[in-house]
Amino acid sequence: MFSKYLGKYNDTLLFLILIPLINTINYHLTYEHIRWDWYTYTTYLIDTAQGYIAWWIIRIIIKFLDRRLPYHKALIKRIFFQLILTNIFAQGFIILATVLINAIFGDKPLPIKFYTYNLFIFFIWILVINGIYTGMYFYDQWLKIIALREKDKKLRSLGFEVQLGKTVETIPFDLISAFYVDDGTTYLKTKENKNFVLDNSLNKIMPKLPEEFFYRLNRKFILHRDLIKNYNKDVNGKLKVSVQEFGNLPDKIMVSRTIAPDFKRWLSATSHDG
Repeated sequence: MFSKYLGKYNDTLLFLILIPLINTINYHLTYEHIRWDWYTYTTYLIDTAQGYIAWWIIRIIIKFLDRRLPYHKALIKRIFFQLILTNIFAQGFIILATVLINAIFGDKPLPIKFYTYNLFIFFIWILVINGIYTGMYFYDQWLKIIALREKDKKLRSLGFEVQLGKTVETIPFDLISAFYVDDGTTYLKTKENKNFVLDNSLNKIMPKLPEEFFYRLNRKFILHRDLIKNYNKDVNGKLKVSVQEFGNLPDKIMVSRTIAPDFKRWLSATSHDG
């Protein structure tokens, strides 16, 4: 949904605080006795700067994968590649930067411990950072679901507004049978067979309707679930939908091949039989 997601993570302040905290924990895990002198302060600042760059590399990779391999398309595959790529590039940067800095300022080669114990700790922290981003994504999805439910709840409680002269009347959704277009004019038909002329097109009306009650069958008709009896397959993958006899509505309405699979899923999901 960061490109698509990073803009919704609100992650900058979090990691501005988290990276120095991670670096402090690493120091206590790595050294038994820490002397807080100029050397320690300098190396701590350098390591923290490396931590910020490594985090930014992870962020870029996640941003790239959000475009190319979103979570919702292939969850396991996405997480697998995310863990592999973030570790390769972030750890690779840390190794190269540490080796370079040690070659410039150090007088001894890096200890073997760096390539075993220290890199293992970095690996664990990269997993933690990945977990934070993945958790943020699913939290964002959960918020969207809650928002959609609230929107649907509000829609169902408010009904659909129609203009009657200078006044606005709200018609409850359970009293609406259909929205349809006839001779270029859009109408709302109630279950009492009353028609109201609407200013909006079906394109603008459909997003305002609860999806569990209404479906747009084609360019001319949006029907309430109660009006739909069944359907039969027609030529070229089209569907011929049977409609309850009601007012001036046709008893058969065609559904195109492109939306036929979605219509069948919707009809099954909203079946009165469960």
